[in-house]
Amino acid sequence: MKLYSIRNRTLREQSDNMENETKEVRISGVVLLLVAVLLIAVTAAVCLTVSNRIYKNRLEKERTYKVLFSSETDPYKLAKLQDIIDFVSKDFALEYTGDQLVEGAIDGYVNALGDRYSYYIKPGDYSSYNDYITGTYAGIGIATSFSDEGMTITDVFEDTPAKEAGLSVGELITHVNGLKIGTSEASQVGSMLGQEGVIVKLTVVGLDGITREVEMKTAIISRQSVFGMGYEDGVYYIRISQFDSDTGDEFNQMIKVAENGGMKALVLDLRGNPGGYERQADMVADTLLGEGIIAYSEDKNGKRASEVKSDAAELNVPVVLLVNANTASASELVAGAFRDFKKGTIVGKRTFGKAIGQISRSYSEDGSGIVLTVATYFTPSGECIHGVGIAPDVEISLEAEYENLTPDKIPAGEDAQLEKAFELVRSKLPQ
Repeated sequence: MKLYSIRNRTLREQSDNMENETKEVRISGVVLLLVAVLLIAVTAAVCLTVSNRIYKNRLEKERTYKVLFSSETDPYKLAKLQDIIDFVSKDFALEYTGDQLVEGAIDGYVNALGDRYSYYIKPGDYSSYNDYITGTYAGIGIATSFSDEGMTITDVFEDTPAKEAGLSVGELITHVNGLKIGTSEASQVGSMLGQEGVIVKLTVVGLDGITREVEMKTAIISRQSVFGMGYEDGVYYIRISQFDSDTGDEFNQMIKVAENGGMKALVLDLRGNPGGYERQADMVADTLLGEGIIAYSEDKNGKRASEVKSDAAELNVPVVLLVNANTASASELVAGAFRDFKKGTIVGKRTFGKAIGQISRSYSEDGSGIVLTVATYFTPSGECIHGVGIAPDVEISLEAEYENLTPDKIPAGEDAQLEKAFELVRSKLPQ
């Protein structure tokens, strides 16, 4: 009996062990099954994500190289365009490059908008454009106009290599480093003059008709845009030539200097100011004016895109504002707010009449860009002065020979507009 009992117990123990092993195996199988399912799910998710990413990247790449037109475009015209492209590709007998045609098409596309303020900036020229609008750039310190004969100097800036070398307004630069200047070489000439710290040799035809060679070293030019002068009776004169990237700060610094000097009245001269950065014009208007809307803009759909406001602080002295036919864009924003706030008297001639705003976009790979009109501006009273301008309260003309000169180029005693501004502002001084 003992033997049976022992054997029976042994068999039961073996049976129990086998059951436990079976349970363990069953439990392990479930875990493995769950792990397998999880792995399959993760693998499927990863594959789906990767495939979606590949598809999206391929789609983005296809979109990058696909030119799309709006649904309103006449299909016949698109077919005609494609036929012309095919015709040129198949049969044009002279040399050309595809890039050349694409650049021409881009330029033509923007020009076809019919807006003089929207334009394409050709490859390599965007940095020069950006330098000009910011007011800080490498160069010799002149403003020019191009023609087939060369570059005519229209302005020479103070404390620049050009000023030190004796260049003058009206002189003609015919060659730069031996390269004859023509309208087709404008970007090449700009590249040579737009490097910092290099020696350039200019061939210059003077006002007396004599040709001379002038050498100078290019430098970083920081264009001054705010100029001021104070008089013993407390009247201050401030001129803003353009709204560069730091004009607002320059103006406010000048105002502080004037206030510390005992300013009792101000003549603010915006004649010949072509505009510039809206934000800088806003800063000037905010300093001059009390609380309220300075200007607002609307987008292509007539929706208000921006609104510029002035705080309660304002300049508490009599102000006369000078404007002329070359007062444009951002400077008209200041003039319009000045008029609507009834801040003071406007003297001169009707302003240019530009109340549309542009933004720029650059393409870094080839240094090109685009400037595009994106908004229409309105004065605080809701008037859009585009194509109309702002009429002065007191209209005064200059002699014809001085009409298009910047104020600093008008000979002393010949500026009737400035003399009238001083007369009016001095009449408001405390007796």
